[in-house]
Amino acid sequence: MKILVTGCFGFIGYNFINYLKKNNIDHIGVDSLESSSSKQLYKINDDENLSKYFDLNIKDLNENKDLKKLNISTIVNFAAETHVDNSIGNPESFIDSNILGVTKLLRFAIENNIENVIQISTDEVYGSVLDEFCDESSELNPSSPYSASKASAELICKSFIKTYGVNVKMVRPANNYGKFQQPEKLIPYSVANLIHEKNIEIYGEGRQIRHWLHVEDTVEAILAVIEKGKENEIYNVGSGEYSENIEIAKQLLSILGLDENRLEFVDERPGHDFRYAIDCTKIRNIGWSPKRSLKFELEKTVSWYMDNKDFWIDDYKIINQKRKKRMHL
Repeated sequence: MKILVTGCFGFIGYNFINYLKKNNIDHIGVDSLESSSSKQLYKINDDENLSKYFDLNIKDLNENKDLKKLNISTIVNFAAETHVDNSIGNPESFIDSNILGVTKLLRFAIENNIENVIQISTDEVYGSVLDEFCDESSELNPSSPYSASKASAELICKSFIKTYGVNVKMVRPANNYGKFQQPEKLIPYSVANLIHEKNIEIYGEGRQIRHWLHVEDTVEAILAVIEKGKENEIYNVGSGEYSENIEIAKQLLSILGLDENRLEFVDERPGHDFRYAIDCTKIRNIGWSPKRSLKFELEKTVSWYMDNKDFWIDDYKIINQKRKKRMHL
C-alpha cells in the first residue's frame, strides 16, 4: 500500500504522516504550504518522514507527471480550509479549496486508477443539535460556509461513487486538539493569548458544547477506516468526551495557574452552532476506540505550545491582524 497524503503539513495531516513513518507505511505528501505553520512543519520535517514531497495544490494533481508515476493505491485528503471565522469573512476561498479542490482530486483518482480515497470531513456537517446524537445517516444541516463546503464535498464524493465507480470512504471527526494545531483554533489561540498576557476570548456565554478528540486518536481511526472500513461508507469519529467551551477555557487557566478574570466574553459569532454530538457505534464496530483522555492530553498540549512558540508565533500575528480588520469593518 502506498498512500498519498494531501494536506500533509496541516494539523491532522502532519500527525498522520508521523504515524505512517513510525509504522513503516509507504507514503507521499502533497501540500501547498500556504500558512506559516505549515512552512514550519516543512522545515522541521526530516527527509525520512516523507518518501517524496510535492509542493502542490490539490487542484493541480493531474498536472504533475512525476506524481502519476508513483503507483499510489490510496489517497487520504486532509487538504482544506478549516476555520469557521475565516469562512464567514471569505466564503469563496472555502468553495474553491473544499469543493473544487475535492472535485479535482477525484478526477485525479479516476485517471490514475486509485483504489481508495479517504475524504476527511467534519462533524459540523450535521449542524447544531439539541439533545440527539447524529449517526452517519442523519440529515446534513451545515450552519457556516465552512461546514457547508465540507458537506458539499461529501455530496461530490457520493456523486463520483455513483457516476464513476470511485471508492470513497468519508470520515467525520469531532473537534480535534493536540500538538501542531494552527493557532486560529480555540485551544492554541487561547494559550497563545495567555502567553502574550491577553485574555481568553469567549463567544457569548461560552455554553457551546463540543465533542473533543485527540489528534492521535483521529489518526488511528483513519487507519482503521483504510484497513477495515467498508467501501463507500461514512464513519463518525469521536471520543465521547463533551465539554462546554467555557469549561475548556477554565481548564486552560487552571493548567497555567491563572485566575478566571482572564476570561473575556465577546459577541456571539454569526450562526454559531450550540451543540455537536455524534454516535460513533459504526467505527467502534470495526475495532477502533479512543485511547486518550481530554484531562491528561490537554495538559500535555498546553506544555507543547509553551515550548514551541516558533511553530505558531507568525501565524498568531497574522490571525490577530485579520481579527483587528474584521472588528473595524
